[in-house]
Amino acid sequence: MGSRLVHRLGNCQERARTVRRRQRGFTLLEIMIVLAIIGLIAATIGVAVFKHFKDAQVQTARLQVRELLASVSQFRITKGRCPTVDTLLTEHYLRRPPIDPWGTALEVVCPGEHEQDPADVLCLGPDRTKDTPDDIKSWEQ
Repeated sequence: MGSRLVHRLGNCQERARTVRRRQRGFTLLEIMIVLAIIGLIAATIGVAVFKHFKDAQVQTARLQVRELLASVSQFRITKGRCPTVDTLLTEHYLRRPPIDPWGTALEVVCPGEHEQDPADVLCLGPDRTKDTPDDIKSWEQ
């Protein structure tokens, strides 16, 4: 009986060594498949985040246009004349120059050509080109 127990222990140890040898590491194919899956997940997340980032930039520009229009309106009510952006800055109606999320200065035309607002405020949008569909205009909000 003693020899059987020793024999069984010997077989178990050999099996454990054999299993350990076979499971030493991952194959190159397995690693490549995992990296491809991680890449696909990262790309999907990147596209979704980038879309939300662009939407946030447009929303920020709309808010900036409204804020600048409100400052122009407040100045006109207080002073009775049309301001320039420099006047709004020196009179402390604005804290800093109005720059859109794409780095372009907002344009103010006072008095405005559109009746509903005292001035026209224009953001050139992501393409930074005037008179294109992506322009953000105070009279179209």
